[in-house]
Amino acid sequence: MREIIKKVLKEFTVNKSSLIHDLQVMDYDYEDAQEELKKHIDWFKSLPKEMMLYRIVYVDDESDINLKEPGSHYSLNKDELVENHQYAIGYGEYKYLITVTAKKSLFDAQETISNNILYPNEMEITLKNKGKGTKVISIEKL
Repeated sequence: MREIIKKVLKEFTVNKSSLIHDLQVMDYDYEDAQEELKKHIDWFKSLPKEMMLYRIVYVDDESDINLKEPGSHYSLNKDELVENHQYAIGYGEYKYLITVTAKKSLFDAQETISNNILYPNEMEITLKNKGKGTKVISIEKL
């Protein structure tokens, strides 16, 4: 039972002072940053136990995509992700959209909240261990 409690607490443990710093970088004063952080933490806690997520990668060939570790940074919104990467360039010749399902236990709470503070328009979910443990649903060449 103790191990289960430790696991649950670890999933939602964040370094609040680091996140307050991120908010202050984004021009929040200390008092407003505390209120805003509470909203971010509540949002993270409200996420479902499993979600469909989207990622764009640039590779020379679809076989270059690591299906066991498909990556850490994902979007909740497929359409906005594709729209925001219309003119982006990457390391490979071709652009692919990866769709995965991931359990909330794979989400990195600290990095997800930090990235949503620093890059509020991206609606990002950051996964632990380069996305290891996700289920790849599809890979689509764009």
